[in-house]
Amino acid sequence: MYYSCAIVDDEQHAIDVLHDYIEDNHLLKLSSTFNNPIDALKTISAGDTIDFLFLDIDMDGMKGTELSKHLRSKARFVIYASSHLENEVRGIDSNFECYLGKPISMKRFASAINKLIQLNNLSINN
Repeated sequence: MYYSCAIVDDEQHAIDVLHDYIEDNHLLKLSSTFNNPIDALKTISAGDTIDFLFLDIDMDGMKGTELSKHLRSKARFVIYASSHLENEVRGIDSNFECYLGKPISMKRFASAINKLIQLNNLSINN
């Protein structure tokens, strides 16, 4: 069993980092990546539910916090990956499960995923 992931970030480097971290975690599988929030909205809205949705905050076309409002029903967990401070993000949108400050370390990423899995009693069997 794998948990599906999608990444929405307008910086390719940030997508690449998260992609590598997801690939290194045997519980996760990357379903899709988007560098345009409008494309993500269209595709994710029409598709299956995603377990972990990683969103940047500042993107051209639509803020990650706005995108989250539209996709909340399609994502089990919304994880903001941003250079904004967590308190700033909570002031804009408090309806998310996790915050990862950029630059994101592998240790912080793995810890956040493991914590969400454990707190929500999700299966860790493959």
